[in-house]
Amino acid sequence: MSDASTNPPSWSGPGVVQTFITIPPSSQLDQETLSKWLDEVYLPAVIDTGVVKSAWRFKAANPDHGKQNLVFLKVPDLAPVQAGKLQAISRTSDMFPSSESIDAFVESESGIFSFVQLYETTKQPEDAGSVIVYAGMEPKPGGEADLDAWYREEHNQQMSEQPGWKRTTRFSLLFQHRPDGKEMERISFLAIHEFGDGHKIGKNVETLDPMTDWTKKVMSEAKAIDAAIYHKVKTFGTAA
Repeated sequence: MSDASTNPPSWSGPGVVQTFITIPPSSQLDQETLSKWLDEVYLPAVIDTGVVKSAWRFKAANPDHGKQNLVFLKVPDLAPVQAGKLQAISRTSDMFPSSESIDAFVESESGIFSFVQLYETTKQPEDAGSVIVYAGMEPKPGGEADLDAWYREEHNQQMSEQPGWKRTTRFSLLFQHRPDGKEMERISFLAIHEFGDGHKIGKNVETLDPMTDWTKKVMSEAKAIDAAIYHKVKTFGTAA
């Protein structure tokens, strides 16, 4: 794993584990088999560990988006994750050619994030939104406080005024990892905006109109932005 800080503290408290999965054109694995393995083998095993409270599988709204599959795990306590409890789950299956590990057929990148903020105007059920706006950002050095203030003092409220909005949950990066060892773009701050019936979200993320001066500043100063629309495919665990 790639350490997100010089001397990482012990993990505790709630958080999430996210994994993007992409099937390269040269792979012997197809989307149908990947989805079946996730739904019938891997994600049920994840829930059975007792480490993960709820899990969701998402598909990118835009078929041309580079990261088509997103798995999102909600964890009440990150300590067992740091202890490697999820790494013990088998990643091999007779569904795959030669029964090899899933990592032989896909490209994946994972991030482990700690909980920062929940924003909702009315209490929502666990499985509230059918569509999410995934918004990851890496601020400029020293820009972390301004980014946090932007969310708390302006952007959360703006998002809540959009049709179909349910809630926004924010997280901060602890670790990130690629099984193939390739370098990952650092995205330290993550917001998941959930939407339900009546939303007007298309295939791609669009900035709110009008765009405020503060939003322009945050966006222009960011070192990296990773944003996409995802549709929920299946739910596991207590939210199912």
